[in-house]
Amino acid sequence: MVEWKIINIVFTIKFNTNIPIEKIASTLTNNGAFVDYNPESFPALIVTLENNKKGKPRKITIFKSGTVNVYGLKKFDEINNVIDEMKKMFSKYSISLPDKYEIKLSNVVIAGNFDYTNIDIVKMYYDLDNAEYDPERFPAVSVPYYLSKDYKVTFNIFKEGYFICAGIRGDISVINQHINEIVNSFQENIIKKYAKKL
Repeated sequence: MVEWKIINIVFTIKFNTNIPIEKIASTLTNNGAFVDYNPESFPALIVTLENNKKGKPRKITIFKSGTVNVYGLKKFDEINNVIDEMKKMFSKYSISLPDKYEIKLSNVVIAGNFDYTNIDIVKMYYDLDNAEYDPERFPAVSVPYYLSKDYKVTFNIFKEGYFICAGIRGDISVINQHINEIVNSFQENIIKKYAKKL
């Protein structure tokens, strides 16, 4: 059975209200918060929240339309804390977010190890359609894996059997089972064919 762990979760929240991101950007900047706002190059405000216990900081990308992307989470229930944090932060500046909003799981990124430790990623690159491999830039082959016509995930596979997979989405209540199905199916249908005998 393939071993894996979640390394990043991305949620999209739609508050369906206009958010004055210019006001928030200038106020947060003046109060020493980590913000990135350059409307000429990207039409959203990026705010770095406090670090979670380990790893990379959590970030939120806020659009004027009221859409907010939250990334850098490691557990699904962290989203509730982030929403509370945002509401508190905004209320300090007399901006209130509505209690009703839509929330969607946009992307789950996992890292793990296949049951095989000697994978011919060069052959995989030449054999598989849409595979990408540039060893001078990145020592893994990138392989799209279609679960349906309009749902694909992407595996970055290293020759030692380590992988990173992005693009996973679905119902949170069964996400672990869904991830197990994806990685084990990929191992059975793709990895097994390229595992070299030791």
